[in-house]
Amino acid sequence: MSLEQIITILDKNEEVGKNEAASAVQINIANVKLRKDGIGEIPEEFGELLKKYNGLSCNGNVIFGVDTGTMFFPDLVVVNSHILKDEETSCIILGQDEQNFLVYDYEPKKYRIIDQEDFEEKVSTDDLAYAVAWILKI
Repeated sequence: MSLEQIITILDKNEEVGKNEAASAVQINIANVKLRKDGIGEIPEEFGELLKKYNGLSCNGNVIFGVDTGTMFFPDLVVVNSHILKDEETSCIILGQDEQNFLVYDYEPKKYRIIDQEDFEEKVSTDDLAYAVAWILKI
């Protein structure tokens, strides 16, 4: 599924909460803050999704945004800085459901769904749209 296809699905789904688009400046500032904390940058494709929706939610499951201005759509920088700062990791956390994190792993260049407690991998994919749909349960 392409990014355009998931955007079409999200646009039509009234159950999904959608935050307004992030600007390129907001994304660049977030990347600077992430690098400062030793965390990798926002993947380019995910950045394109943020330029359409700066955060998504569905039944308590969320895709993070940047500098969202609301607790309804958690800030990707704050979450990652809290959880990953000073950790030896090749991942960035992009969203979560009640049991799992959606992460992007830079080394294999894959989106992964991992358990929040034991970090066991449940899904690994190249497809951001699939990973977003999986986390949001749509």
